[in-house]
Amino acid sequence: MRYLHGLNLLRIVASVAVFYDHLRGWFASGGQRWTFDENLSAAVLSPVRLDALVGAFGICTFFLVSGVVITFAAQREGPGRFVARRAVRILPAMWVVLLIVWVLASCHVQVGVAGPVDAGDLFANLTLANFFVPNQTGLDLVTWTLGVQIAYYLFVAATIPLLRRWPWLPPALAVTLVSVLLSVVSDESTTATHMLRVIITFLPILFIGQLVALVRLGRLHPLAGLAYGVLQWLLLVRGDLTSDLTPAVPGYARMVVCIALLVIVCCRLSGGLATARWTRGLADRTYAVFLVHVPVLYVTPHLLSTTTGTTPALLIATVATAVLADLLYRFVEVPCVRWYRKWENRGRNSAERAPDDLAGRVEAAR
Repeated sequence: MRYLHGLNLLRIVASVAVFYDHLRGWFASGGQRWTFDENLSAAVLSPVRLDALVGAFGICTFFLVSGVVITFAAQREGPGRFVARRAVRILPAMWVVLLIVWVLASCHVQVGVAGPVDAGDLFANLTLANFFVPNQTGLDLVTWTLGVQIAYYLFVAATIPLLRRWPWLPPALAVTLVSVLLSVVSDESTTATHMLRVIITFLPILFIGQLVALVRLGRLHPLAGLAYGVLQWLLLVRGDLTSDLTPAVPGYARMVVCIALLVIVCCRLSGGLATARWTRGLADRTYAVFLVHVPVLYVTPHLLSTTTGTTPALLIATVATAVLADLLYRFVEVPCVRWYRKWENRGRNSAERAPDDLAGRVEAAR
């Protein structure tokens, strides 16, 4: 299976979109004007109707790309290994960031945390229970997206045997599952049901990514992929129409179609910027950027804008985000993945040597 270089470009664009949207949020929260954003909105974003969709574009792109990439990984991994590798990939970095934010919040540093925190808040955030249990303080609210991702991972892991033997069946099950859950979880009056509704509403985007991957792998006929894709898109529309809270972004369903087409095109890119070394390096760090940028944007501008001015403060925040994301990637993400792969390979080699050792002992006994 060929590496999909073009998706790295999309991951970078999505990361920039999310970061930029939260920059805008910082200005809006302080009731300030941002001339650059106003000019960009007037000249570029408003004419293409993306003015209110910048952050949503980034999140949706991450989900779709993840749906594609995870399906490729599922073709060569068993359910147990698949779950373990995904856990090692996302959890250690998230735990490190949440722990640091919790320590800073406990020391009354402004990191975007509303209210005082205790050990219960830390545990709830480390397990993502803060999105399901009321009265829990969120330490890094962008981690809600990991709830959607983990739900998708579990579905893929459970259907890997079916995916390999009958690749048409998991997409059919996905359509049925989302449709039933949208009917069952219709009340969002509690914290838990609201988060469940969020997960159910956004899952179709990842399933559309799965369909793109299956068609590209030749495991699903393009017409079947299109039919399943239309059904998932209709479920996304249904989720939007039957909820006032999720996704609560005008034009979201239309944007998903555009991003899906963009993903299909980018899957075919195999040269130029897509294969540049720096592109791969930046793309590898997008998850770390996603985790650290909100706390940094709360800390840096609030501490520096009154003394240095807004523009220098935001430039410093951007550099700080890049540096901290690189450190998180180099010293947490990469070592954890390497350690697990080394442990995994050691176990596999031991299992492979066991029959040979047994045969040797039998031969010696003779």
